[in-house]
Amino acid sequence: MDSLRQDFRYALRTLRHSPGFTLAAVLTLALAIGANTVLFSAIHAMLLRPLPFQMPEQLVRLWCKQEVISTASLSPPELLGWREHGRGFTGLAGFTRQDLSRTGGDTPERVRAGRVTTNFFKLLGVAPAQGRDFLDEDAQPGNSSSVVVVSHRFWRKSLGGAADAVGSSLQLDGRTHTVVGILPEGFTFPEFNEDADLWQPHWLDPEAHGNHYMQVVGRMAPGVTLEAATEDLLRVALAIARTEPGEKPHKVTSALWQQYLTSSSRPVLWTLWAAVGFVLLIACANVANLLLVRALARQRDGAIRAALGASRGRRMQQALAESVLLGLFGGALGLLLVLWGMELVRALLPQSMLRMAPVELSVPALLFSLALSVGAGLLFGLAPALHTAGMDVLPLLKQSGSAVGARANHPLRNALVAVQLALALVLLVGTVLMVQTLRNVQAVDPGFDAEGVLTARLSLPEVKYGTPDRLRGFYGELLERLRALPDTEAVGLVNDAPLGGTNANGNFTLEGAMDQNTDRYLTEFRVASPDYFRAMRIAVRQGREFGAQDSAKGAPTIIVNEAFVRTFLEGGNALGRRVRLDWSDSGSFREIVGVVEDVRHFRLTEPATPEAYLPYEQYPVKTMSVLMRTRREPSMMVSSVRQELKAVDAEQPIYDLAPFADRMDRQLSRPLATARLLAAFALLAVILAGVGVYGVMAYAVGQRTRELGIRLALGAHPRQVLGLVMRQGLHLTLVGVGVGLLAAFGCMRLLTTLLYGVQANEPGVYVGVAVVLAGVSLMATWVPALRASRVSPSISLRAE
Repeated sequence: MDSLRQDFRYALRTLRHSPGFTLAAVLTLALAIGANTVLFSAIHAMLLRPLPFQMPEQLVRLWCKQEVISTASLSPPELLGWREHGRGFTGLAGFTRQDLSRTGGDTPERVRAGRVTTNFFKLLGVAPAQGRDFLDEDAQPGNSSSVVVVSHRFWRKSLGGAADAVGSSLQLDGRTHTVVGILPEGFTFPEFNEDADLWQPHWLDPEAHGNHYMQVVGRMAPGVTLEAATEDLLRVALAIARTEPGEKPHKVTSALWQQYLTSSSRPVLWTLWAAVGFVLLIACANVANLLLVRALARQRDGAIRAALGASRGRRMQQALAESVLLGLFGGALGLLLVLWGMELVRALLPQSMLRMAPVELSVPALLFSLALSVGAGLLFGLAPALHTAGMDVLPLLKQSGSAVGARANHPLRNALVAVQLALALVLLVGTVLMVQTLRNVQAVDPGFDAEGVLTARLSLPEVKYGTPDRLRGFYGELLERLRALPDTEAVGLVNDAPLGGTNANGNFTLEGAMDQNTDRYLTEFRVASPDYFRAMRIAVRQGREFGAQDSAKGAPTIIVNEAFVRTFLEGGNALGRRVRLDWSDSGSFREIVGVVEDVRHFRLTEPATPEAYLPYEQYPVKTMSVLMRTRREPSMMVSSVRQELKAVDAEQPIYDLAPFADRMDRQLSRPLATARLLAAFALLAVILAGVGVYGVMAYAVGQRTRELGIRLALGAHPRQVLGLVMRQGLHLTLVGVGVGLLAAFGCMRLLTTLLYGVQANEPGVYVGVAVVLAGVSLMATWVPALRASRVSPSISLRAE
């Protein structure tokens, strides 16, 4: 232990006497170790840390699998049947979300609510911090329950943290609700993009066949595997379809809840961590080369120590002490970069999961950074240490100082630089593929025009607008006022706007089907007003849009998209065909009066799914999005929209009032952030690789100064000397690029899930990157080669 302390003191003095070398090595390591610490923090928070619920490994996300939707929500009868007859789960809970209006204060307030089955919190293992959980009798038919459980944040912010909040009343959607419980601080639900302010018990209507809106999470029974539990539910689902004439046979899709929640972030995080791992390896190779040069220059000193009795292990320990000290300094400086890097990584992750698992500099992250610093120090110090410990002492003692330097060229330096080039090429290929992916996503035709559109969302209270006529009256007057505003081009309504994170689907039957009970299909459905398609510039391919004839008293009509026609009508003529919605139309059929182009509703990278649009006048709903196309900048119309809403109903809150283009920006934020981070890592890797090539060639030229001087003195042309050095650099470049191409071809297949519109083995990308990196390497070679061609023979010979 005493010898180790002495070695660290000696290493510290040595590094202090070489400030340039120490600073270059520490900065290089700080960037690499800091980046690795940031990515580890994100991976630990999102993938390794369990969900903050009781026995989270038993929690499973469940869907019914249908013809065109593999992860469809459940209808209430299906969920009831699964709960009653399923044996692989100890419990199944349903949830959905809605927006409520809170009145009673100075201004109306939007309240984000979760509607859940009464066993929801019990299944998660979450108990209220104050008050009680839901009881079965709290869920009343018709969803008219008047009790709520509020979040800790809502209790502090909106209820003032009152000690007597349990038992107090809230005016929600015009109805009085009683607070029966307050959830513990820190509880958040990862399925919602925004934290819910309060929760309501939801009654499952056993007659709501075909109305798929319930999301489901379940808890597996102890000792039961996910496959066995899913198979059991599949048996139940098929039995329900046989006994319930209102249900169509559905399969079952399942996933462990944490894996589902992190499915979109997992490949991004692993890819970025692999990238920063490559950067760390390049940095280690670079510092190893610097240390190897120092070891070659100081090998006579090492020989003297060996002659004085220093063992091979002691000499190796001394060399490793210096490298580990460099690693620790680099890790310490890297921690200062972590806080900045955290913000970049947070841009890649879903906000719902970040609320539950914040990415922060935790104790595991600090321990990881310490271990990485020591490990990196040992890794890049190993080659110089082995060289120091393995040198032959006697010949070195017999040689002069200059002779020692002349024979110090070490082939391991070339190998380290080739590795740097190979790793840099892999990173460059990945970066180019991600940049191409970003360009492809930006070029996607979403089926609508987002520019110049202002969007807002409204959810009307049932007590005040509980009848279809009142709903029509409110939205009709609002549309009339908005259309009258200057610079308004078109205004429309839709219940689920594209890229909004909301959706609904349901079963339907085609007229003339062979079996009305089994020939039923599932489609996404929207409720839209006249002018919605014009406001969003969604092209009408056949027929017409909704108009005045699609009123409440008009013939039942429907508009479908092209995917609907391809999937269910075999691409034939859709106009005049009739469909019946199982959850809406009691025995009557709706005529298809129009076909519109496909809209990418969920994500720009996902293909359009079958959609059907109902006229708002015939199927009014309380929650709608307003889409307003203007000739001015949409943000300039915000105050006008608020004023017109206030004129219609001063107590009605409006939310998500923003330009529609903001949604497009959010869709691009993840591929943009991924491409930027990979580009930064690739640029750093190329710089480090270029520096490594330059260092090796400059050192080689320095060791061959006498030889090159003699060549020039004997009549060699400077171009020949230049070519001699360039050929050595070309050989090094070809080896590194060749190995890199092979490694990239194997690694890029791991990027497949992140790519869009580009193949992982795109030949043009590989050739282009190889040419660029080879050019960088040869440029780094050209500088010392040019210097070699200008060596003065007399000076080099006289120096010898």
